[in-house]
Amino acid sequence: MCNHFRLPDLMQIKKYLTEDLNLPLIDPQIEIKQRDIFPNQAAPVLLYHDDKLQLVNKNWGYPSPVDPKKPMFNARIERFYENKPSMWDHSFAKQRCLILSSEFFEYAKTTYQVANGKKYHDHYRFKTNNPITMIAGIYDQNDFSMVTTAPNKDTAPIHNRMPLIIEPSELRRWLFQNFTSLIDRSDINLEVQKEPHQK
Repeated sequence: MCNHFRLPDLMQIKKYLTEDLNLPLIDPQIEIKQRDIFPNQAAPVLLYHDDKLQLVNKNWGYPSPVDPKKPMFNARIERFYENKPSMWDHSFAKQRCLILSSEFFEYAKTTYQVANGKKYHDHYRFKTNNPITMIAGIYDQNDFSMVTTAPNKDTAPIHNRMPLIIEPSELRRWLFQNFTSLIDRSDINLEVQKEPHQK
């Protein structure tokens, strides 16, 4: 379950989207600084709305129907294909977006113990070889959720899920078209770096 990613700054985002990918992005009217993003925090997501590709600030996490204090910030892609209806269905069908990150972070299943007796999970950072890693997202009103899928070879040793990475050539497929072919991310290559242990 990914609960932390790093947002690039506006200059990086504009260069990548408009110059590198030649996308018709509406000039953002919001302040975007590089920073770490956690659930319940606002971040710009890329969406197609009113016939425009634009960056819009939304809050990371849907309100939970069970516990309002615990936002639902990850949505399993497989949930859309199950027969049982879910709170995600409408968003998957009609309200998809892209989360822009320079890297994302994951806690491993393994733990270690430090001198004070506390236990910590190993912490890893991931990124693609693109200047910006695009992650599939869905949104509803002012909230968004990160979409996850089964892990690939890079993430499986660390976690049983991974963010659904979208390659630049797949951008339109995720935003507008049938996305079934995007579920399997085994061909995505990620750079993985273990973070130093916390003290």
